[in-house]
Amino acid sequence: MSPQHDLTTLVLAEDADVFTARQLGRELASSLGLDRLDATRVATAISELSRVAVAVGGGRVTYAVRESGELVAVVRAAAGLGPDDESVRAATRLVDSLVHEREGDRVTVVVTKAPPTASVLSPAQVQQLRGRVSHHDQSTPIEELRQQHAELVSVLEEVRAKNVELETLNRELEETNHGVMALYHELSGELERTNQGVVALYAEIDDKNDRLSAASEAKSRFLRSISHELRTPVNSVLGLTRLLTDPGAGSLSPEQAEQVGFIRTSATDLLGLVNELLDLAKAESGRLVPDPQDLVLRELFDDLANMTGPLLRDGVRLVVDAGRPGAVVHTDPDLVRHVLRNLLSNAAKFTEAGTVTLAADQDADGTTISVTDTGVGLTEEDRERVFEEFFQARTPLHATARGTGLGLPFALGVAQALGGDIEVTSTPELGSRFALRLPLRPPEPAP
Repeated sequence: MSPQHDLTTLVLAEDADVFTARQLGRELASSLGLDRLDATRVATAISELSRVAVAVGGGRVTYAVRESGELVAVVRAAAGLGPDDESVRAATRLVDSLVHEREGDRVTVVVTKAPPTASVLSPAQVQQLRGRVSHHDQSTPIEELRQQHAELVSVLEEVRAKNVELETLNRELEETNHGVMALYHELSGELERTNQGVVALYAEIDDKNDRLSAASEAKSRFLRSISHELRTPVNSVLGLTRLLTDPGAGSLSPEQAEQVGFIRTSATDLLGLVNELLDLAKAESGRLVPDPQDLVLRELFDDLANMTGPLLRDGVRLVVDAGRPGAVVHTDPDLVRHVLRNLLSNAAKFTEAGTVTLAADQDADGTTISVTDTGVGLTEEDRERVFEEFFQARTPLHATARGTGLGLPFALGVAQALGGDIEVTSTPELGSRFALRLPLRPPEPAP
């Protein structure tokens, strides 16, 4: 709180003193830069407190000013000037602050009011205020009443102007509310139409999903049916080629033997395709039911190495790492063997030099079996499509390493049936890595 300078003290003994106290309060407020309305508020507050002080036996009011420019009025009177007095409550609403203190049978009320743009008062300005107070021309009660009447009229005019402004604002607010409500109703209607469109879209999506499911099931049924239907004639063709090449069936000319060999090779390839179609149909239809057992990785890797060795090109070496000795994974041995056989066969087809590596790694979450090669690799586009049915990546070895495009889709379906997945990383001309990830235990079959 800034230092305070007393200006003058006025004794409150009769009603005329109340008028004087009001006049001094108004003049000092105006001198400190308060506008007419605020000066009237200060004068009214001091007048009310002074009137009560006179009514309870007299008192005095001291005017002071703080260096920060705040006007201070200290009214001292008998204890009858209580904090719950209507005049005290009214004065509280008219000034910035009002402090009520009581000592024995005496009461002190301190009111303060600051101008809107307070500035530090110099000693000369404080002395000037003291001179103005000392030369104050006291008005008669009639003159003061006239002044109060003028102030009241001025306040009423300001109130009337405020009411007009308030009515204008209310009309504008009402118009704004009408606009907001109209916009709300418009948005509500638009939202309702949008919701209807979303519901219709979801219904259309559900219908398409049902049709896609039906189409997928129809495709799976077709693949199973056609596969079974094709197996019989293909097996018959293979049987006939064996009969033709049987030494006891009669001799064939070299050209005939060559033609029969072509027939047997084509029939064998066709049977492989039929078997892959049947396997894929089983995987897609969810009819692959794993039969989990404890599978020793070393034994599995030895079998796969024996199968893969003859498929490797000259100059390609097979590297096998089964992990820690005695490593076991609980899964379906036949399905895992089928997947890895497919991955190793692909690696052998597309690797002209370097290595094909079969490795296993186990952690707390499961087992990862990877097949890594130093072959032709895959482009980013081919890597994204490699699990699509009938898709075959175009590589320099494509002419000599053709396939059906069904092995990897089937391998992925088997991995997912085992509760795992297959991840692919590859770089063109550097090689590829296919990693079969298996959980600790395969999922329970659906009831």
